[in-house]
Amino acid sequence: MKTSYVVLAIAAVGIARLVQSERQTRQRLALHAEEIHQELISDAVSNPELRVMRTAPGELPDEEYRDILHCNRLISLLSVKFRAGLLNRASLRVQARWLMAREVGRTYWATLGSFREEEAADRIDRTFNAIMADEYTAMVAVDAVAT
Repeated sequence: MKTSYVVLAIAAVGIARLVQSERQTRQRLALHAEEIHQELISDAVSNPELRVMRTAPGELPDEEYRDILHCNRLISLLSVKFRAGLLNRASLRVQARWLMAREVGRTYWATLGSFREEEAADRIDRTFNAIMADEYTAMVAVDAVAT
């Protein structure tokens, strides 16, 4: 084997390792950011003064907003699991369908879904939001037929 092929193979392996390392670092950062986000939501749920900071005056009744914060925790967890590769599209769709079958999930998406779509940073966020929106739309249609 020629020396140039050996050097090329070693370089390719090195580049692959760098790419994998960078991907794993991004996943760890996403998981850490999610931990912080979950703590902030937990604080807001348990402390009415902090809850007031997270919503516009008169936007939602306190009890309903607390329920939406709980739903936000679940949606954020699903989002980070999808980003980290712990959920594929099919399994995310199952989770989204389960969530949107509940009134609080539909209320959350009706209230904050457009904000999540505005803040989507990349293709993964847009894919996540599209799946959530599809399941929301499907469940709203089911509700309309049922009533």
